[in-house]
Amino acid sequence: MDYLQFSLFFIALLVGYVLVHLRLVRLEQYLREIAGSAGNTTVVDQLRQGNEALGRLRLDRVENLLQRLHEDLDDLREATTSVEQAVVRIPPPPVREVASASAAETPGQRLRALVETRLLQLGYSDLRLLTDVDSVPATADVEVQVECLKNRMPCKGRVLLRNGALRDVQLQTIVQSFP
Repeated sequence: MDYLQFSLFFIALLVGYVLVHLRLVRLEQYLREIAGSAGNTTVVDQLRQGNEALGRLRLDRVENLLQRLHEDLDDLREATTSVEQAVVRIPPPPVREVASASAAETPGQRLRALVETRLLQLGYSDLRLLTDVDSVPATADVEVQVECLKNRMPCKGRVLLRNGALRDVQLQTIVQSFP
């Protein structure tokens, strides 16, 4: 049973519960009226009036409505399964290889892209690399000074690169710098 079917079934049960609950509330009100008006009659008369009141309740109508609701739910379940079977599965788009673009990049551009990608993943924006990484070889240990924004708060710090891989990100907001 998938989520749509379950939610429709649950809604149908809630509607049925509300209908039965409303009927019971009306029954309670009616029984209170009977109890209030039966103050001067005998117990047998009260029982007779209660029996008449129960006879006037139309529980068969509620049962018929619940049965109809159940049939409608079955019809809906059949319709959703037929729609589900008719849905065409669309495959995800193929992943493109970026090998040709990365071969043309210099080591400095790869390091810049690595730093920018990681900081964007961490939620930083408006990135400014203060250290020139374009002339740095890919295998060198580099400490890149960075300024950026996170949640509209300016941040400064450094990103450590070792052998072309990102090793550490140490950034803090400027507000934390002041005592």
